[in-house]
Amino acid sequence: MMEWIDGRSIKDVLRSDHVDMETKRMVLRDIGATIGKLHCVAGVVHGDLTTSNLLFKTRSKKEEIRGEEEEEEEEEGGEVVLIDFGLAQYTVQDEDRAVDLYVLERAFGSTHPELEGLFDEQVLASYSSSFKGAKIVLKRLEDVRLRGRKKSMIG
Repeated sequence: MMEWIDGRSIKDVLRSDHVDMETKRMVLRDIGATIGKLHCVAGVVHGDLTTSNLLFKTRSKKEEIRGEEEEEEEEEGGEVVLIDFGLAQYTVQDEDRAVDLYVLERAFGSTHPELEGLFDEQVLASYSSSFKGAKIVLKRLEDVRLRGRKKSMIG
């Protein structure tokens, strides 16, 4: 199914000087919860998680008066939406889920180095509370991180 998403990329939201730190923390928590639902409920790994493939969908409110639509009014807040499922696959493998998180972590660190310390604290904490099997996935993530470091050390 396709739909038009009114909003901005998470990359733009996190880079914006007009977005306060508490809102950025909230967005990071929403990212973790959204990925947790994707992995657990849908049984899907994205394959290319970056802050460019996550949108912050603006909530809007339409009011109808006497059968005529008035202009949309933006409400505060929104929701995180995943896009670009070209590399996605169905899987229940914890390793695949961990690699999905690792890809996001690496992309996040290179795109948003000033917020890198919030990744574990906000994204992974929220991911962890989003489904029961997250503990195993996060343990696998540690293994993936170690393998990733070894690969880059060897060349």
